[in-house]
Amino acid sequence: MARDLRLFYLFRLLATSYLWVPIFVAFMRQRGLGFDEIALLHALYSVVVILVEIPTGALADRIGRRQSMMVGALAMVASCLVAYNAHGLAAFALAEILAAMSMALCSGADSAYLYDLLKRHQRGDEYPRREGAASAWHLAGSGLAFAAGGALGSIDLALPYLVTAGVSALAFVIALFMSSDRPAPGHTQSAAAELGSYIRHMHGSLRDVITSRRLTWIIGYAAVVFVLLRSTVVLYQPYLDSRGFSTTEIGLVYAGSAFVAAFAARRFSTICRWASEDGLAYWLLGALSASFLLLNHFHGAWAPLSMLLVQAVANGLYSPLAKTMLNRNIVDSSRRATILSVESIARRAAMGVFWPIAGVVGSSAAMYLCGGIGFAGFIVLAVLGAKLVGPMASVASKLPGAMPVESREDRA
Repeated sequence: MARDLRLFYLFRLLATSYLWVPIFVAFMRQRGLGFDEIALLHALYSVVVILVEIPTGALADRIGRRQSMMVGALAMVASCLVAYNAHGLAAFALAEILAAMSMALCSGADSAYLYDLLKRHQRGDEYPRREGAASAWHLAGSGLAFAAGGALGSIDLALPYLVTAGVSALAFVIALFMSSDRPAPGHTQSAAAELGSYIRHMHGSLRDVITSRRLTWIIGYAAVVFVLLRSTVVLYQPYLDSRGFSTTEIGLVYAGSAFVAAFAARRFSTICRWASEDGLAYWLLGALSASFLLLNHFHGAWAPLSMLLVQAVANGLYSPLAKTMLNRNIVDSSRRATILSVESIARRAAMGVFWPIAGVVGSSAAMYLCGGIGFAGFIVLAVLGAKLVGPMASVASKLPGAMPVESREDRA
């Protein structure tokens, strides 16, 4: 298992090491797009993910999570090559569609692969720590990629896309050497019977989510926080540019944020020993919301970085926190990747609503929009959480070192 874990961590590091992140707004503007068109492209990305997320999750459950991750890596190679040669909205739209397919094929499948790998070796209780480590590897890879992307972008804004294609191809090669988790072959079915089985699998996964108030609450929470965190990918660039940061410096700021997030993710299991999971979740959302409202009130070039530091810590804690809550509340492991895809759909649907509005109000006002969304979400989730009698408390009680909230006989 140790070999598979090392390869999995390496895949996480490479598969989302997107060198173009710190420069893509400048690159698209150089190729003739306006901020409103860039926002619409992000909305398109979210729509595509919504359309394909559950089918790709069900596909991963049926053909194997590793196979889905491999195809996802190749889709990112294609996306980067299209973007590298794009000179108009239509070409960039195709690149976004391919990027969305890549994300959907890997999203859920990677976490499900890790969870079931540990479970097969009777080490399922290690998942929070292992997911935190995997998130740290992912964020460390992003940090290196962002620094390199900023440096390459100062030479040619198109270069980061070309290098990212090579990195994603390497992620595909790494996945080839991971142990296969392809389900055992069953009896051969006709195409119609296979389609029916596929649809029943998706329907059952949706029913699991709808009938679990705890899962529904966690998915709603993840969607709100995701909007705030992912908006920074676009909003940081015009924000830092307006304060005099060069392309290379913007890349370094993105890199520093990713390294801080990696450190926070690596310490996730430690934090959960002295902070309850529900308290951590509410703190994360509250701090994020306040940081957005304060960003435009800082003057100078470097003072705003304190708020970016808060957002970086929240970014590092978010993924292991949300994935731990979700995975521990999924009862049927055969539907795990599909249910994780349902959560991804909720997040992307929220982004699909956010970006057209952000494109209308502009990048500066979008900071206040994020803060308002965050505090509104905080209030709604707090009210619903009280009615559910602490939807996350039972999850927190299962983490190492957590104070008991329910009977220890409920421990997974």
